Amino acid sequence: MGVSLAQRFLSFAEASEASGSPLYAEWARGVASDLELLAVVERAPAAKRQPALVFAATRYLGGPVDAFPVVRAWMLRNAVAIVAELEIRFTQTNDVRRTGPVAAALALAGVDGPVTLLEVGASAGLGLYPDRYDIRVGAARLGDPESRVHVAVDVLPGAQEPALPALPPIAARFGLDLAPLDPRRQGELHWLEMLLPPERTDRVELLRDAVDVLLDDPAPVIAGDAVQELPDLVALAPPGTTPVVVTSGTLVYLPGARRQAFVDLIAGLGVRWVSYERSGLLTGVASTVPVPAPSASDADAFATLALDGTALAVGDAHGTRLRWLPSASPDACRHGGGARPT
Repeated sequence: MGVSLAQRFLSFAEASEASGSPLYAEWARGVASDLELLAVVERAPAAKRQPALVFAATRYLGGPVDAFPVVRAWMLRNAVAIVAELEIRFTQTNDVRRTGPVAAALALAGVDGPVTLLEVGASAGLGLYPDRYDIRVGAARLGDPESRVHVAVDVLPGAQEPALPALPPIAARFGLDLAPLDPRRQGELHWLEMLLPPERTDRVELLRDAVDVLLDDPAPVIAGDAVQELPDLVALAPPGTTPVVVTSGTLVYLPGARRQAFVDLIAGLGVRWVSYERSGLLTGVASTVPVPAPSASDADAFATLALDGTALAVGDAHGTRLRWLPSASPDACRHGGGARPT
């Protein structure tokens, strides 16, 4: 178990270096080679041993943002507290940047009339406001150009960039999460900030600006399981609106059988589905345009953007770069579930 966990931290070190966090890269390499710290992490439940979660819990509890030897000493002194914190926490980065690809797919869906946006794995619900963010996807501009929240997606060479229509009006928005976060509650905004690398002050500022948007009109986020409560989430869509379910970096946290159950349930509910999930993760995603699991050298194919199970593009883990596929034409995307009856 220790070897695989060590490799997990080494992989996280590489990803951290690539995403602009040399400090987390240093910490992760340090943990990977430290049997005492690996033993501490292994005391947490298996699902709670993600490096990002370990480091967020460390910082949330007051751990120093310093060189690895200083952090190591603090972690060993506070091992009991760290394990206890990991037991009650989830990885809920609520990466606002992923609303870029989601908005692009929502625009391509060609929904007539208003939609109800339903995000599974919503965390605090920051992904429910694409119409209130200023979103640029290549040459297209979506959402609110006057917004303080700016999201930019670079379009890489690939298939021809589709002409993105305007977003459909969003009449209602609801989220579903195992443990919803509410930035209005003490400590929860701080936890969201601790989930971001310490050097990425730009991401912290983006998070805070998005929280300001949320606080103007908080979307309800209900607590529940992604599969078990999905029908209840869909039932919240007001009559006359089209339910659009969104998953973004969410389904990797479900065991394989539950992922397939989710895909099957989506198909049976008659809703539209926008997903931005790891390439190769789901049977129901990339089904019409096969996309292989990415190699370590192809970070720009880490995730697959799909609409109703049809792959539209591949992109990086954070939604900042997209490479369009030939299936991403507006005519090909106008299908799927209809509006709920009035």
